[in-house]
Amino acid sequence: MNYLAHFHKKDNTLTTKIASLLGGVIVFLIIFPLLFIRIGLFVRNSFSFELNKNVEYPLAVLSLIFGLYMLIWTTFTQWNIGKGTPAPNAPTQHLITSGPYRLCRNPIELGAIFYYLGLGTLYGGIITGIVCFLLGVVVGSLYHKFIEEKELELRFGDEYKEYKKVTPFLFPKLKKKDEYDYS
Repeated sequence: MNYLAHFHKKDNTLTTKIASLLGGVIVFLIIFPLLFIRIGLFVRNSFSFELNKNVEYPLAVLSLIFGLYMLIWTTFTQWNIGKGTPAPNAPTQHLITSGPYRLCRNPIELGAIFYYLGLGTLYGGIITGIVCFLLGVVVGSLYHKFIEEKELELRFGDEYKEYKKVTPFLFPKLKKKDEYDYS
């Protein structure tokens, strides 16, 4: 883990960042969803539940839009504020606690799971979408909990530990009106 933290402190070239982003798109927006959809279609065959297409289609489209919005917002935040990418080989150089990172510690995963829900629902129905969503939560959360969080603690120390105490892991908390900071 110390090696990983040391590796992540080096500056990355523009070429490395762009290649890392393209690799991430291929793996997390194409390969993983295709694998999850195949598993979802297999599971769907065990159920006879279906939603009306007039409900299913808008749900899928809204999930895709929200997921892609979170993915793009988070990627731009990492690029502009963190001076890195979501990819482990070209990570951010600064701890980010603003933008989507005010909502949760893993907004890339949040965007990805809604993207998987929408894509799975479009291609195989709501059961397939839910399976894709759950697989994304499990796979992403295992990686973030057991690898990424340890590495972030090594790189950013107490600053990350404090951020971790006040910011939810994946799903944003709903706040009461008087809890929002309007400054």
